[in-house]
Amino acid sequence: MSVLTIKDVSKLFPGGTKAVDNFSLEVADGELVCLLGPSGSGKSTLLRMVGGFERPTSGLITIDGQDITHLPPEKRPTGMVFQSHALWTHMDVFKNLAFGLKLRRLPADEIKRKVEAVLELVGLGGYGTRRVTQL
Repeated sequence: MSVLTIKDVSKLFPGGTKAVDNFSLEVADGELVCLLGPSGSGKSTLLRMVGGFERPTSGLITIDGQDITHLPPEKRPTGMVFQSHALWTHMDVFKNLAFGLKLRRLPADEIKRKVEAVLELVGLGGYGTRRVTQL
């Protein structure tokens, strides 16, 4: 079974710009996929549609068989790392990392455990209380 299915997805922007044209892809559990193409070929638009930041003009996006095509970003089992940083400078490092987990209403102890594990994983253990501008 596919973990991610993108079926006949298109995105037409106002003014007639067709960013994605009838794209389909199936990604199996454990499979690694890389999207390659020149600037303007629709890679970022496609990923923004999977993440819920853009709505497809047509087509279907499913994760584990669940239709997520019209779900808002905070309701999707996805995450996204933006090309340019997208951090909240008024929040510390811990709160920036915990934000998405709080949207999913995870218990506070689980959020703490996950955020601390990620900080350790990337070599930033002990930096959770710092402002992102202090990194």
